[in-house]
Formats: sequence, C-alpha cells, structure tokens
Amino acid sequence: PPKQPPIPAPQYQGSFWAHLLSIDLWALWLAYFGMGGTATVVQMNAAQIYRSKNNGGFDTRTLTLYLAIISVGSAVGRIFIGCLDMKLAAWNRAGKSQMLTTIALPIGPLLMVLAYLFFAVLPSSALILPFLLGAIGNGVGWGVGVFAMRMLYAEDIGKHYNFCFSSAAVSSVVLNRFMFGEMYDAEGRKRGEFPLCNAPSCVRNQMIVLLVVNVVATFSALLVHWRFSRFTQSKLEEQRAAAAAQHSLIMMSPRHSQ
Repeated sequence: PPKQPPIPAPQYQGSFWAHLLSIDLWALWLAYFGMGGTATVVQMNAAQIYRSKNNGGFDTRTLTLYLAIISVGSAVGRIFIGCLDMKLAAWNRAGKSQMLTTIALPIGPLLMVLAYLFFAVLPSSALILPFLLGAIGNGVGWGVGVFAMRMLYAEDIGKHYNFCFSSAAVSSVVLNRFMFGEMYDAEGRKRGEFPLCNAPSCVRNQMIVLLVVNVVATFSALLVHWRFSRFTQSKLEEQRAAAAAQHSLIMMSPRHSQ
C-alpha cells in the first residue's frame, strides 16, 4: 500500500492581531521579559555589578573577561537549543517521542533564577559563575524562541517573535532605569559615594527583584508549554479519529466488500 503522508503538526491558527488578545502570547511575552529583559539589565550594568561586588575594586581586564563570558554563554545556549530541537525532531519522526520543543521554554528563566541568586550571595571572586549562567539562560531563551514561534503559530511568525522581543525594550526602561538605576543611586547617596556605589549591598536588592521576575517567567513559560501540549494532543486525537472513520468508510465501501 502507498505510504500515508505524516499528519501535520497542529498549530495555533490566525493572525498576530487575533493572538494579541490571547493568554498564550502574553504569557510568552512575560517569559521573555524575564529571560531577555533581565539579561539586558545585567549586560548594561556589568561594570556597576562588578565594582559593587568587589567593594570598589575595578580591573578593566576582569570586566572584559565577564563581557566575553556573556557573549560565549549566549552562543552556547543557542547552540544547545539548536541541537535539542534537531534531536527531538528526529525522535518524533522515528515515533520514539512526542515531546515538543516548547518543553525547553522554562530552562532559560530557571537558569536566570540561579544566576541572580548567585549574584546576590556569592563573593566577587565567583562572579564568573552567575555571569555565565545568566548568559546561557539568555541564549537558551532566545534560541528556543525561534523554534517555539515556528511551532506555535501558523501565521505571522516574525510578528509574534518581534512582539516578544519588545520585552527587552520595556525592560530597559522599567527594570534598568527605574529599578536598577534608582536603587543603585539611592544606595550610593546613602553611603556618600554617588555617582558610584562600592559595596555588595548596592546591587543585592536588584538581584532579588530580577530573581523574582524570573520565577514568574518560569511559571509563565510552563503555562505556555502546558497549554500548547494539551492543544496538540487534542488536535492529534481529532485527526486520528477522523482518519480512523475515513478508513472504516473505505473498508465498508462496495469495492472492498466484494
């Protein structure tokens, strides 16, 4: 018998404007506000974080190392997600698994939670660890975003992705200017060091805020995966039922009954 074509993977149908009022798109935006948005804050304030955690000590070579780690970590995260997507796709084609790439959505914010926890509690000599974890989490987030948008939505994939990318712009204002900057300056004035602030307390509370944001982002990412997983299972069951009914009709036709 001729080989049957594979059942197409279910996707959310409709335009970007239709999805703009959906829970899923805003949950994705919130997840990226945590993954990408808070990472932007760290990248823009790497020098201040390093100086404060090091009690005012500053070495340009060390800061350059941290900035390089941010770039390398982001690349590692994106490569990891690319390899994971290829592996899951191969398993799905072979019938070994039905796992969706969206399962990787919570990995990014979880890594960011660990990074901000370490920023808050570790000494300056161990800063390379949170910088690396945060960068990998950021890379994982944007890497899985490319595949997730393609998997989730049938139309306007670029618009959906760019909408989530806008979270970085919002974070630059809300988290960078009005949260990190204001708290940093207030502590600097309190210590009489403004415009600098040369103590770990200058950035500790900001790290806790960023940690909480990523806890929320983790649950938001889990919600996206859970809802899409239920959606795909429901649609696949409908497609299988329709295919089985069609097969029964064919078998009951006069040609097959003779």
